Amino acid sequence: MRTFHYLSLLLLLLLASACVQIKGSTPPSHFFILESITTSPDILSDSYFIIAIELTEFPEHLKRSQIVTRQQNNIIHISEIQRWATPLEDQVLNLIANNLRLLLPESTVVIKPWQINRQVDHTLQISVKKMSGILGQKTDVDIRWQLADQKGAKYPGHYIDQRPIDDSYEGLVKALNRGLEGLSRELARELAKQGS
Repeated sequence: MRTFHYLSLLLLLLLASACVQIKGSTPPSHFFILESITTSPDILSDSYFIIAIELTEFPEHLKRSQIVTRQQNNIIHISEIQRWATPLEDQVLNLIANNLRLLLPESTVVIKPWQINRQVDHTLQISVKKMSGILGQKTDVDIRWQLADQKGAKYPGHYIDQRPIDDSYEGLVKALNRGLEGLSRELARELAKQGS
């Protein structure tokens, strides 16, 4: 009977030790953020206008802290270790707003819901269809946008960006940054054209 108790106790200690080892071997998470334009931006307009931006659509499967990548045959991979530091949809909207502030420095850029005493000159709606990539291959960014002025005139646009990337998450995030920088420049050019 005593032997049974000793064996049970030994087995319990072995299981507890295995749990501690398994928990201790989990690699640490890495957290990523998208960054605004880091080089000196070309100022595309010195006109003053108020731009209000809102995100009207964002893929549900990307609304998570884990970084989502695509694999072959429409399969997605959700990393438990590689994560966004803040919600990706917030990062995208803030990055575009910050980039527009750099490219159109005389303008005021606000994010919906906005609280401003003046009427906005332009409303910019962003609809993200795709924003991911296949590690070791390319990114896949597909964003539709619509610019509307005070008179109700609407100017739609469609931005697609695919960039080669290495097999790292750092490479993916850098390429997504460059893609969103390209979108920001396209939007700033359109706003400058409408504001002139």
